[in-house]
Amino acid sequence: MITFIASLIQMATFCFSIPILMKRRIGLGLSLIMLAGSLTIGLALLPLMGAMSSLVILVFLIGCVYYMSRRWLLSIIVAVIPMILVVVSDYVIALFAQQVFDLSNADMQDKYLVSGVTGIMLLTFALSYLGRYLFGTMRDHEPFFRRYGALLTAMVIITLLIFYLNIWIGQQQGFSNENIRANSILFLFYFILLVVVCVVLIRIMMKETNLQNKQVQYERLTEYTENLEQLYMDMQKFRHDYINILLTMSEYIRSGDMERLERYFNDRIMPISQGMQSNNYKLGTLHNVKLQELKGILSSKLIKAQELKIDAVIEVVEPIEQVSMDSVQLCRCVGILLDNAIEEAVHCETPSVRVAVIKRDQSVLIAVTNSCRSDTPELYRIFERGFSTKGTNRGLGLSNLKEIVAKSESTTLDTQILNGEFIQLLEVYGSPVTTKSRMTG
Repeated sequence: MITFIASLIQMATFCFSIPILMKRRIGLGLSLIMLAGSLTIGLALLPLMGAMSSLVILVFLIGCVYYMSRRWLLSIIVAVIPMILVVVSDYVIALFAQQVFDLSNADMQDKYLVSGVTGIMLLTFALSYLGRYLFGTMRDHEPFFRRYGALLTAMVIITLLIFYLNIWIGQQQGFSNENIRANSILFLFYFILLVVVCVVLIRIMMKETNLQNKQVQYERLTEYTENLEQLYMDMQKFRHDYINILLTMSEYIRSGDMERLERYFNDRIMPISQGMQSNNYKLGTLHNVKLQELKGILSSKLIKAQELKIDAVIEVVEPIEQVSMDSVQLCRCVGILLDNAIEEAVHCETPSVRVAVIKRDQSVLIAVTNSCRSDTPELYRIFERGFSTKGTNRGLGLSNLKEIVAKSESTTLDTQILNGEFIQLLEVYGSPVTTKSRMTG
C-alpha cells in the first residue's frame, strides 16, 4: 500500500509539472489519462526495470503532450524537463536527509518513503514554477524554437540519459551514501549547466529579435514617410496649379462655351479630383498614432493593401499615445488581423479593408473590418490551429492570435460576421480585466 501511494505521488508529480511548465490548463480528462497511464506503466514495469521504467512513462507522456500541442520538439522538451526536475529533487532530498537527519538511503526507502516522495513532489513543483518563466520565454519566441529547438531537445535528452545512466550504475553498485553524494553533485552541476545554456541562448535570441524588430520598424516607418512625402508633393502640385486651372475655366465661362467647358472639366479636372480621392489620402489620420511600432505595422499593411488594389482606409480621430500591452505582442496581434483581412478581401468583388483605432476612457479599441466571401467558414473553425482556406501548412495566424489574447489579462477579442463583412474588435484595457474571447455572428 505504501509503495502504491508513493508511486501515485511520483506519477502525479510527472503529470502535473507539465501544465505548470506550459502555463496552460490541459483539461481534467487528459490529466486523468496521463495519471492513470503513467501509474499503470510504472506499477507494471517497476519490478522488472526499476528506475528505467520512467523512460517508458516518458514516451507515454510525450505522446499525451503531442496530442495537446501538435509540436514534437515542444512535446519532448516539456515531458523531459519534469523527469530531470524529479531526479534532481530526489537526490537533493536524499542528500538533505543524510546531512540533516542522518538518514541512510535504506531508511528513506523504508520508514520515510511517502514523506520523501512528498518532499520530492513539492521541490519539483517549486522548480517547475521557477522554470515556468524561462520556458515561457522560449515558447513565446517562435524564432527560438526554429533555431535552437533541436539543440535544446538534444540537450535535455542527453542530460536525462546521463542521469539515468548514473542511476543504473548506482543500482548495480548499491546506493551507498558516497554514491548518492557524488550523484547529487553531478546532477546539480548538469542541471545548472543546462539552465545557464538556456539563459544564454534566450539572451542571444532576444537581442537578435530586438534588432530585427527595430529593422522592420525602421523599414515600415521609411515606407510610411515616403508615402507622406508623395502625398505632400501631390498637394503642392495641386496648390501650384489650381489658380491656373480656375483661370482656364474662366475663359470658357466668359465666352459662354459650355460644351467645351464640360469637355475640359471631364478630361482635365475630374482626373485630378479622382487622384485626390485615391488611397494615398486615406492614411492621413495615422499621424494621430504616436506609438511608432503600431504606426509602422499599420502603415506597412495598409500600403500593402493599396498595392493589391484594395480600398484601404484608417480612422484615428484622437491621439493614441499609450496602449497597455507589450508592443511586440500588440504588433503581432494587429499584423495577424490585417494579414487575414487583406488575404480575404483580395478575393472579393469589391475588396475593402477598414481600420479604426478608438481611444476610450479605460481602453483602446482596434477595429478591423474587411469584405468577405459568402462561403466564409464558421467562426469556431477559423480559430482552430491548422485550419486554413489557403492550403496546407497554413492556418496558424488566428490560432496564435487567440493564444496571445488568452495570455493577456487586459485584452479581449470579439469576432463577428455581419452584412458580408468580417469584423474583428481587439480591445486593450488600461487596467487588467478578466480575459474573454467571444465569437458571435
